[in-house]
Amino acid sequence: MTPWDGVHEFVQVVEIGSFTRAAESLGVSKSFISKQVTDLENRLGVRLLQRTTRQVSLTPEGEVFYRNCREMVEAFERAQGLVSEMQEQPTGLLRIALNNTYGVEFMATAVAEFASTYDKLTVEVVTSLTDSDLVGDANDVTIRYGQQEDSSLYARQIGHQSFCLCATPAYFRKHGRPTNLAELKEHNCLTNRSGYWHFNSAGGTMKVKVNGTWKCDDGSGIVAAARCGLGLAQLPVVFVRRELRTGQLVALEEDWSFFDRDVWVVYGHKQNLSLKVQLLLNFLTQRFERAEQRPQRFTLPDTWQDLE
Repeated sequence: MTPWDGVHEFVQVVEIGSFTRAAESLGVSKSFISKQVTDLENRLGVRLLQRTTRQVSLTPEGEVFYRNCREMVEAFERAQGLVSEMQEQPTGLLRIALNNTYGVEFMATAVAEFASTYDKLTVEVVTSLTDSDLVGDANDVTIRYGQQEDSSLYARQIGHQSFCLCATPAYFRKHGRPTNLAELKEHNCLTNRSGYWHFNSAGGTMKVKVNGTWKCDDGSGIVAAARCGLGLAQLPVVFVRRELRTGQLVALEEDWSFFDRDVWVVYGHKQNLSLKVQLLLNFLTQRFERAEQRPQRFTLPDTWQDLE
């Protein structure tokens, strides 16, 4: 039993003026209505209604209680209307977490395009160099990459983030181009502090230890070193699209040199998703088809969808 038990039935009786008709409107028995109201009166310790064979009227205490219950009913109806409106037109705050290791411009552009179509929606983009805690950081969704290990969360794959091996033309002229994985040991490899690169393999992903004189956990730092001709870098194709377009960097084009990492939208609940999250999932799924990115296909588009 809750403090709300009997309140709805009491309001119906008052507004309809009859236990019988109140029962009919709610689709329950008259005895059920009577018991609910009686139990409510017993909990409050007062009589709310005067009952006769011909009519039902409010006691002074009942009038005060009814006025306040009516206000609560109206507040509930307003809240219900707001929720219904939100399910027709997304409103409020949508908090999206992005991993900033390789910059956020590409993904943030897509999110901004989504937000531009809904003027009642406020979008807050949270960035960090590590994957954000979806629940602990109060995010609606987070964009993650690679294999997802947290089985308590739900995720939808929206595409791939393809990595290429690239360097300046001057570096390749001086050191040559590697033609297989084994030849990477002959090159100065610009990496994060782990010193590993990843590549596609028949079993999924292959982890390869490489060596070099430059290590940086921020992708921008690796790009800077690559542009200076310091060595060979493994970077997302979309992250270096300007450098590839202008010729500052040149990418290898052989299949072995690429790594295609899955991109996921992670969210906390599968059932009763808010409209704003549903719309974002659908938008990103359509925007980013699961196509691999290869430099030789470029006119260097700004969206994955063009890579067909």
